[in-house]
Amino acid sequence: MELVTFLLFSTLEVLAVFVFMMVFFRENPMDYIWQAVSISVLMGLQSYFLRELELGYVATVINLMFYVLILAAIVRLPLIWAAIISGVGFFSYGIVQALMLAIVGGELLQLISSILFLVISYALYKFGLGFEAPYDLFRLPGEKNVVVSVILVSFVLMTIAMYVQLSWVNIMFFGAASALFIYYAVRKEREDK
Repeated sequence: MELVTFLLFSTLEVLAVFVFMMVFFRENPMDYIWQAVSISVLMGLQSYFLRELELGYVATVINLMFYVLILAAIVRLPLIWAAIISGVGFFSYGIVQALMLAIVGGELLQLISSILFLVISYALYKFGLGFEAPYDLFRLPGEKNVVVSVILVSFVLMTIAMYVQLSWVNIMFFGAASALFIYYAVRKEREDK
């Protein structure tokens, strides 16, 4: 039951940040909601198992990397913009949670901050607020290859780290996430042609 509640609140949290990031930069999150749900469940699972191994600090870095990869591989934003947008959303959410931590904690903190970010996202959307990023300014040559390479290198490094800790479950989750990212990167490339 602990895993189920952890996944529920973690998934809600990831989706709230994703929706906020997309709306803040005037992208439509609903176009990618099912992919985001799939990745958010994988992110929740890896966070849960990393915390079980007392590697919770690594989960934060990995989650930020997952946001960048969602935006770069699935939404097909330039890699640099994917990193900027991920940073804005992830750190904004972190600041709000840090401010609220003195009042509430645990799953209630996740629930309240997720709802708050969904309300903020709705207000941004309703009033047409946010930023339009000049994506073409920061597009790298051969960016698709860079994204796929980052995914593969990340998977290899995480596999080595998890193997040392003997966490086969995490190796499977990272493999699944890597396969999903590569699938969307290749599929979007074909659709663009």
